[in-house]
Amino acid sequence: MKKLVIALSVCLLPALAGAQGMWMPQQVPELADQLKERGLELDPAQFADLTGFPMGAIVSTGGCSASFVSPMGLVATNHHCVYGYLQYNSTPERDLLKNGFLAKELGEEVLASAGARIYVTSKIEDVTDKVLGRLDRMSDTARYDTIERRRKELTAACEKPGGLRCSVDAYFGGTQYLRTTRTEIRDVRLVYAPGDAIGTYGGEIDNWMWPRHTGDFGFLRAYVGRDGKPADFSPDNVPYQPKHWLKIATGDIDPGDLMIVAGYPGITFRYETADETRMKIEYSFPESIRYREALIAILDKEGERGRDIAIKNATRIRGLANYLKKYKGTLDAFEAGDLANVKAAEEREMLALVANDGELRTAHEAVMRELSEIVAAQRATTQRDTVLSWLQQASPMLAQADMLYQQSRERAKKDLDRLERFQQRNWASLQGSIARTQRTIEPDSDRAGLRFFLLEAAKLPADQRIPAVDAALAATGKEGTEAQVDAFLDRLYGGTKLADQSVREAMFEQSTKALMAHGDTMIEFAAQLRPMLDANERLSEERRGALSRLRPEYIRALRAVRGGLLAPDANGTLRVTFGEVVGYTPRDGVRYEPFTTAEGFLEKETGEEPFASPPALLEAVRASRFGPYTDPDLGTLPVNFLSTCDITNGNSGSATLNARGEMTGLAFDGNYEAMGSDYIVDPEISRSIHVDSRYMLWVMDAIDGAHNLMREMGIEPQMR
Repeated sequence: MKKLVIALSVCLLPALAGAQGMWMPQQVPELADQLKERGLELDPAQFADLTGFPMGAIVSTGGCSASFVSPMGLVATNHHCVYGYLQYNSTPERDLLKNGFLAKELGEEVLASAGARIYVTSKIEDVTDKVLGRLDRMSDTARYDTIERRRKELTAACEKPGGLRCSVDAYFGGTQYLRTTRTEIRDVRLVYAPGDAIGTYGGEIDNWMWPRHTGDFGFLRAYVGRDGKPADFSPDNVPYQPKHWLKIATGDIDPGDLMIVAGYPGITFRYETADETRMKIEYSFPESIRYREALIAILDKEGERGRDIAIKNATRIRGLANYLKKYKGTLDAFEAGDLANVKAAEEREMLALVANDGELRTAHEAVMRELSEIVAAQRATTQRDTVLSWLQQASPMLAQADMLYQQSRERAKKDLDRLERFQQRNWASLQGSIARTQRTIEPDSDRAGLRFFLLEAAKLPADQRIPAVDAALAATGKEGTEAQVDAFLDRLYGGTKLADQSVREAMFEQSTKALMAHGDTMIEFAAQLRPMLDANERLSEERRGALSRLRPEYIRALRAVRGGLLAPDANGTLRVTFGEVVGYTPRDGVRYEPFTTAEGFLEKETGEEPFASPPALLEAVRASRFGPYTDPDLGTLPVNFLSTCDITNGNSGSATLNARGEMTGLAFDGNYEAMGSDYIVDPEISRSIHVDSRYMLWVMDAIDGAHNLMREMGIEPQMR
């Protein structure tokens, strides 16, 4: 097939380019002229130096973004990013979720959780030629296998003793591959997080909404061995000393000010086709919404049996609810922006670009036809595949059983032949998941969630059945679906010991033969589901091999249509985005200002969760005791603010910097009206939401008395 190569002139967007892109650090110097015009006081080339300031201070927790804010390894991130650590260390008698946590000296800091990590990026290098060389004439499956093998080989060659962790990631749909080197810090401790009344203020009512008044911040600390190298948790470890850390801004923020967000955005889908978008609109998102609502209701009801159960289910509910609202907002944004038709119009423009070149037109049409065929094949089994995946999401015990079964199979292979998740380099992470999951396993809640999805499996059409589920239910000998499901669950939970952490830890080391010899019913059910899961995964790999051929051609055409310098889709790697402080108009006659203030607490206060502020906070707000944290223009304490910085999940906890590189706050959310921005950005309404550093400091100073941490960050308390 002739490659689709379309000439284009590279130009910057007429508005601030970074407002519509999550830029790789090495791309930032290309934006220098615009950034200087907008007031950037740093040299744009500094962002390409990962070991310099400010990028040397930007870190990842493996799921959230964070940053060093002191020479003693103190790390600032979002409250919702440390929420799981609060839950991990909570009991009904010591409820850190409700009351928060503050270590007033190093000896009071506690292990965040088993497997908690902090990653410090030090190097990014292009390895495209080593990944993509000599792939012509391979089948799609062979292409996928070859790319994955090369990625694993390049990763293994990079990782060395002493805590280096590497990854090889695809950019621009597989057009480019970069290898990232990070230092992995394995001793992470919980230092401080305010209680729920501040850290989760507004709850799910305010989630993804503006105006916001949420104190979404918390602090961790990185520890290493006395030799300065990463080490497992030990009382003898010492705080990590980073080469760079961020200064906390205490000065004014004004509308129009340049803002910079540096972090690790998870994943965006801005280069998907119209067909892919339609499938999400018509099925994927509606079903995800329905299933999340159902599982949340089940877990909420189970939590009514006691606070200990509610604590066990808390992080699961919060994660489900967060994405539930996001998917609802995304569907609304798709409808408001007519996204599927916008995508289709772009594809017509692509075709018009090659309309007069018969060979290019034929090549382009072939690419689009294959992409459509892939989507059509996914549609054919999407109901079955969705329910199959939710069986494990609903049951942490079944998910653990599947992990143990797969680990036993992969252990017998050579390391490079193993699935990446089960390579020896990841064993410590898998073992950590065993301990972390213990804090969320509650057998009755587990059973209730699995029951719902077994009933959903029983409703599947005849051509989309799950054989393992059908066989398990039929084997009960009962009449009627509910009777079969309940009888099967009696046997499943009555014959398993997987609720016991020590049992799972012992099983992790065992061969498949030894594992199956236990006769554990949960392991047996996981093994029965595996053949269909394996087949699905192999089919997915074949499709990914095809996409590695097709997506780059699609993106070349899309680049020509859109013009300008393109940022790649987010993929969990280090990115920088630029924007400005500005409000927005969500609908006719409504204008949202870019700041919220402390007076908003009095307006929202109900005395009941999620609008029940601490009495000390309400008293201080009523008395206007804001001290040096008062904004001179607002005349009061700022709480949250908006910017046009481009973020998504994974950016949570990202440092928000001003033009001088000082931390003015933390990014923690986006606005509901722009939930479609993972697919296409509307600069008129897409906003990120940040907790203001002045509100963070005020809470630390006036409410929680975290004066030790303020001094460590170079700020003298003023509200004692």
